[in-house]
Amino acid sequence: MRAVRVAEDRRLVGFDLAAGEPGPGQVLVDVAYCGICGSDLHFRDVPELFPAGTVPGHEFSGRVAAVGDGVSGWSAGDRVCVLPFAQCGACEVCLAGEEQVCPHAVSRGVGLGTGRPGGYAERVVVDERMLFALPESVDDRAGTLVEPLAVAIRAVDLAGLGENDPVLVLGAGPIGLLTALVLRHRGIRRTVVCSRNAARARRAAALGLDVVAHDDIGRDASAPACVFDCAGSPSSAETAVELLRPRGRLLLVGLSLAPLQLAAPPIVIKELEIRGVITYSRRQFQAAIDLLAAGAIPVEELITEVMPLSEAEAAFQALSAPGSGQLKILLAP
Repeated sequence: MRAVRVAEDRRLVGFDLAAGEPGPGQVLVDVAYCGICGSDLHFRDVPELFPAGTVPGHEFSGRVAAVGDGVSGWSAGDRVCVLPFAQCGACEVCLAGEEQVCPHAVSRGVGLGTGRPGGYAERVVVDERMLFALPESVDDRAGTLVEPLAVAIRAVDLAGLGENDPVLVLGAGPIGLLTALVLRHRGIRRTVVCSRNAARARRAAALGLDVVAHDDIGRDASAPACVFDCAGSPSSAETAVELLRPRGRLLLVGLSLAPLQLAAPPIVIKELEIRGVITYSRRQFQAAIDLLAAGAIPVEELITEVMPLSEAEAAFQALSAPGSGQLKILLAP
């Protein structure tokens, strides 16, 4: 089958990969579409995270092609999306109900760099436990948004906000917009989105979200009770710490690969709380499917283009271009 991997020179190149057969407790999935995540863009330049030979792709939907021994409840042709983190369900943190930080989840996951091959391929072998059914009201394209939407749901759940709390979302990429849309769905009325990317800021406004220019943030008399840093940069984290009200909460949703140089005095004096968010529970993954099924997420406005798998490198270049108006590009095998 055809797949795409990270080459030694860090480009994405096509190659022939054996499809593999599902072992006991495993399922072979025909990939319908796979989304390009912001982490894919950043990690492909870091050999420690995406070693040469990595087949990325963890935001994908498809159909069951074959099942291994011991698999029950799934049949060929079933429409599915995949929770790519291989949360074991048996370690101490999983048994405590904290599977989102399972220490085995990445190393045994799919498309995450140090684990198994991911969705930049025609077929993927996954564990039965990773499968979630897609209802008819969630098409294959929308199914690629389940994973990033689950991240947004996790972030909003952790924030513990009241409907009148002022909230700032930094960054209007897919995670930032999904976070703002989840906040709106939850009735958090005083949410503002800020993006340095003018094209993405306009897209946020077109979705009916309140948008503020970067130069204007902080001029409002109401300091935010919570900032969702979905931009994932040292400067965005610094901005959040500066703007937050006393006892405010910062959710680091975007992952900065550069060190955060955060001044201690405002964090200590204002008693700020800082939490990281990168994955989610199984319950939150299912909640993302339910939210899409309810029509609460404007899928067609978020997916800006579908490109053939063979054009993965061009898709990466389009998303990485300064000021790009692209938001979410899907790859189709």
